[in-house]
Amino acid sequence: MQTSLKHPLLHFFSFLCFVLCSTHLQAQALSFKQIEASNFHNLYKLNPNLYRSEQPSKKGMQDLQAMRIKSVVNLRRKHTDENKLKDLDLDLYNLPLKAGTLDVDDIFNALQTIQEAEKPVLVHCWHGSDRTGAVVAASRMVFEDWSKEQAIAEFTDSRFGYHKKMYPNLIPLLESLDIELLKEKLAKNVKD
Repeated sequence: MQTSLKHPLLHFFSFLCFVLCSTHLQAQALSFKQIEASNFHNLYKLNPNLYRSEQPSKKGMQDLQAMRIKSVVNLRRKHTDENKLKDLDLDLYNLPLKAGTLDVDDIFNALQTIQEAEKPVLVHCWHGSDRTGAVVAASRMVFEDWSKEQAIAEFTDSRFGYHKKMYPNLIPLLESLDIELLKEKLAKNVKD
């Protein structure tokens, strides 16, 4: 009798595991939406308040304004977007970061900028892959309570183009983040 009971339970738990894993993967797959725009190749809506992309052109910036984006966070070191934003009603935040030396302070500053910027916010770097991906992954963990595993899985999704061989430091950085400490520091910053 025990043998016959084990098989139905085994089947039940296998089915339950399959359903839970499938639901998790579907939720992960639906956590971002690529925006089709002629002036972008790597533009995604992550949630109603956060978008990510590669370096927008002048026409791309016009597209962003038409999409009602309010703020642009530029993570590039050598290029500001000031010339591209002339005559546009977009707030610009220049936060020059270097992917190869990105650290916890850089992540905090980027999250603080996203937190304070008028929404919706677009975060970009050159390709919209490495610096942008790391900042977005941290944002997912801090502001949306994603697990590190979920955020890193999205960060490494091939659609975003993470350059693992060039920037192997980024995954260990994300794994090492003290999410609760970041949340506390950001909450304190809002009160001050």
